[in-house]
Amino acid sequence: MSAAPSIDMQIASSRDLSAAQRQEILVLCSAAYEEDFSAYLEMLDPAMHLLVYADGLLVSHGAWVERELRAEAYGRLRCAYVEAIATLPEQQGRGYGSLVLSRMPSLFDDYDIAVLSPSAEAFYQRLGWETWQGALSYRSPEGEEIATPEEQVMIHRLPRTPAWLDTRTALSVDWRPLEVW
Repeated sequence: MSAAPSIDMQIASSRDLSAAQRQEILVLCSAAYEEDFSAYLEMLDPAMHLLVYADGLLVSHGAWVERELRAEAYGRLRCAYVEAIATLPEQQGRGYGSLVLSRMPSLFDDYDIAVLSPSAEAFYQRLGWETWQGALSYRSPEGEEIATPEEQVMIHRLPRTPAWLDTRTALSVDWRPLEVW
């Protein structure tokens, strides 16, 4: 019987990551997403990163960036937008991704809400994330609302989330390159 791995969790801003850590994140995310993650990693600046190491090996990663959401009938929400949840393929199924997602909400004290675009809805639901049911859109740099009916997002309610926030209302996000949601 093998011993359980030694787990170390680190939180770092993108600006404080070493070159070696950036490379580890790039390798991990590229393997998990089965594509070159370089452009997306550049998009995650500035961001905060949660790194999970098992016996010194980076096995799982998650990041968040600050974004502005607008919820119909509420207005602006300061959002921790969760990105790049990834676990090395050979380490998947061992709870590392769940560890990242379970730890993250406690780090979001200054935010009104947490949001992500899910790759596996059921995985996130079991960790307390709710599917947004209302219409989604983004605000172009010119201020135009552009509908995104093909997109799906999930929210995680935080202590500062308005109790009456209704997931059936419209939700919009600020524009950004690569992936708006």
